[in-house]
Amino acid sequence: MEGAFQCAYSVEEEVKPRYVTKSEFRVTRPENVPLELFKDSMWDEYSRRCINCGRCNFVCPTCTCFTIQDIFYTDNGRVGERRRVNASCMVDGYTDVAGGLTMRKTNGERMRFKVLHKIYDFRKRFGYDMCVGCGRCDTVCPEYISFSNCINKLNSRVKEVSENVQPK
Repeated sequence: MEGAFQCAYSVEEEVKPRYVTKSEFRVTRPENVPLELFKDSMWDEYSRRCINCGRCNFVCPTCTCFTIQDIFYTDNGRVGERRRVNASCMVDGYTDVAGGLTMRKTNGERMRFKVLHKIYDFRKRFGYDMCVGCGRCDTVCPEYISFSNCINKLNSRVKEVSENVQPK
């Protein structure tokens, strides 16, 4: 019996691992985003669809949003520590400031901020996009919102707006 197992396991085969070399989904990002798209109705779709759970941010390898929490110890209320903890720009309360103001109230405004930050603002500042295209956000979204598709929609909208601009 021992010889039978040796024969089966002693055959050496060359193993070539398969890995992804090209994505099936093509993403085209806009080079410039006209200011009028910051208030465009395309973001309203995300106000209806997004449930602002923040999963997309928590799985994103490039999201670095954080908040500060003060923790007071129960033994001595005069002693504690201030901690930096992960947060999400997609969650209610993240943009709340003193005086009761909220900078981005709707989910569409939050989505607009996230998209433009990752593919426009960051590129203008550092010369490359923040989104690495891993697709984790697409996979984890309970509402099936595709970040890649959102970027493509933005690119289409940029083309529409630039075609409608009348030269002076």
